[in-house]
Amino acid sequence: MSRHSRRSPNLSDDLVTAILLKLPVESLLRFKLVNKSWCYQIKSPEFIMLQINESSSDINRQKILLISSKIIPSRGLEYNMLGFTISSTEASSLTVNSQVMSLEPPLPVFSFDFSYPLMSSCNGLLCMIYSHGIVLWNPAIKRYKMIPKPDCYMLRRANINNYESALYGFAYDSVTEDYKVVATLVINAKDCNYVVGMYSVNNRSWRKIGTIPDGYRLFDQNSISLYGTINMMATNSVQENGSSTFNKFAIISLFVGDKKFIVTPVPLEYCGNHMKLSNFANRLCVSMFVEMDFLVCSLEKNGEIGWTWTNVMRVSTLGSLIGNHGHLDDIICVKKNGNILWRKTDGNFLEYNVKKEEVTEFTLSEIPPTADLSILYAESLACLKIPWE
Repeated sequence: MSRHSRRSPNLSDDLVTAILLKLPVESLLRFKLVNKSWCYQIKSPEFIMLQINESSSDINRQKILLISSKIIPSRGLEYNMLGFTISSTEASSLTVNSQVMSLEPPLPVFSFDFSYPLMSSCNGLLCMIYSHGIVLWNPAIKRYKMIPKPDCYMLRRANINNYESALYGFAYDSVTEDYKVVATLVINAKDCNYVVGMYSVNNRSWRKIGTIPDGYRLFDQNSISLYGTINMMATNSVQENGSSTFNKFAIISLFVGDKKFIVTPVPLEYCGNHMKLSNFANRLCVSMFVEMDFLVCSLEKNGEIGWTWTNVMRVSTLGSLIGNHGHLDDIICVKKNGNILWRKTDGNFLEYNVKKEEVTEFTLSEIPPTADLSILYAESLACLKIPWE
């Protein structure tokens, strides 16, 4: 082969970038070895952010993080340990023939704990909360970082002795180019008493930032990270006519840049059962059953004042169709073709074809019935500005 024939085609930088952005992370890591210019481009912060935006906004590139567990008898301990197996599969194309890929935790210690780890995702990074610590992990590039839990710091600053539970969120502050972990300590859920702290990855420190807006009780479910905000479902009991009470639902959003909370009320006509907040390809959505109808309501960020309700997908026949298929667990995603994917409490999957008004039930043998479908995430090249472990 001649020297001339070994040269790369004379492609413009924009065209090369467009091609590279369509590739999976595994391919990008290999292509860094092609030549120095490609390596420089793929490692650049500008390309990494473009790749994050490209992958996170495409529902076809979303993956489901799966966690399976088994009990491990622990001599000398009050409670038995759980051993975890972590894996992932494609969300939008999930079928009976889907492949499940095993993910190796960064350290063996992350395969064991007394309970399921709490999970959050942002820009392809996973924030995993264990009883013994917090790990930020990018499974695509196999890098991780340990950070301390907020317990001692938060308890001391809040002047409290104990708390009932903790909720966590994970978001990216584009202004300071810093990842933030947010811990909401539930001091007393009945009295809506919370203390909120924030950890700056760049500064490597926790800071108490306030509390949840008065009167709101948070749902015990994963918070959703999007566009520099951490979003949580909440309810507020309101008295009417001085006697009867009813629940008003809302989305509590923390803007991590200026540490402000914004409340976006859920319109009364959208309030129902099994309400869940989700991020479907960079769209903040609330799903719920209202009587026999299933609704997926989309929201758009409205500057720094919160969210605006923009679109509602109403499936009027779904309630009667799924009645013969048993109880549903959480919604997984709305696929690119508009179909809705659920998981049942017995571990099987349901896909509702919106156009044909048909429900298909299937089993994926590689996913145990007890596996927890924790979160959606998209693989990325995201790095921290501080050294990895």
